Amino acid sequence: MAKRLNNLLRGQSDETTSHSTRSPKNGNQVAGYAALRAHSTPSQPFALCLRRSLCRALHLDLLATVLRWFNANRIKFWRTLRELSGDDGFDRYLSLHAVAHPDTTPLSRSAWFAHEQQQKWTGIKRCC
Repeated sequence: MAKRLNNLLRGQSDETTSHSTRSPKNGNQVAGYAALRAHSTPSQPFALCLRRSLCRALHLDLLATVLRWFNANRIKFWRTLRELSGDDGFDRYLSLHAVAHPDTTPLSRSAWFAHEQQQKWTGIKRCC
């Protein structure tokens, strides 16, 4: 069977069996098989239709795998992106402040941002 499928995918004709007499046993596969046979024309042989169908199925399977991976890791990806860009600075400040100074109230977001900007741009920030 594998040898026959390889011959079909290469575009070689299969002289031993007729496509109309051999079909898969499952009803859904028979419908798909008949649809592929209906799309094949003399200018576009059955093997080419089958090859394109298999390629589409493989591409869709690959796309589904990538989407499953992305959905499983999207929260981790978003957290990493926020950490690298510095967007989660205030959240980190709040968590560290709650551990280090539980008895004092933390700064508001705008006060924290003003303090960070002052720390960043005040003073000489160069090597020489």
